Amino acid sequence: MNNGSIATRYARALFEEARDNGVDDKVYIHLSMLQKSMTAEPELQSVLISPRITPEKKLQLLATASGDDVDGSLYDRFLKLVIKHGRESYMRTIIFVYSDIYREEHGIDRVVFETAKEMDAEVLERVTQKVSAKTGHKVELVTSIRPELIGGFRIRIGDIRYDYSYQTKLLNIRKRLWNK
Repeated sequence: MNNGSIATRYARALFEEARDNGVDDKVYIHLSMLQKSMTAEPELQSVLISPRITPEKKLQLLATASGDDVDGSLYDRFLKLVIKHGRESYMRTIIFVYSDIYREEHGIDRVVFETAKEMDAEVLERVTQKVSAKTGHKVELVTSIRPELIGGFRIRIGDIRYDYSYQTKLLNIRKRLWNK
C-alpha cells in the first residue's frame, strides 16, 4: 500500500475521532509540538523506526516530544495504536496530513513569513492581521529567519509567494545590468 495513503487514513481517522470528541484542537497542539520536536531533533525519526527500541520506549519518546498531558487521552491511545501496528515511520506524514485537514476544517491559512532578522511581536501581529483581513481566514504565522535576504521579507500564503527581499531586488538589478 502507498505510504501516503496509509498516513492519510491514520490522520483522517484521528481527526474525525478527535473532532467527534471535541479534542481536535488539543490533538493539533500535540502534533504541532511533536513536529517541532522532530525538526529540532532529527534523530527522533531514526529512533522511532529502530527495531532495537522497545514499543514502550517509543511511546514514551512520542508522548514526551508531544508535550504534557497526553496520558490516557485520545492522542495517547492513537500513539499506542500507531506503535502497535508498526506505523511509527509514518508519523511525520500523519502530522502533515492531520494539520492540513485541521486547518482546512477551521478556515486557517498557514502563512510563512521570512525575514533577514527576527521581528518583534508587534510587527508579527500586524502581518497576521493584514493577511487575515486580505484572505478572510484565520492565520497561522510561521516565521523563519533568513539572513541571506539582507533585508525586506518574503511571505507565502498558500501557494502564492510574495518576495520583497533586498536579495531579490539586488539579483534583479544585476540581471538587468547584464542584459544591457
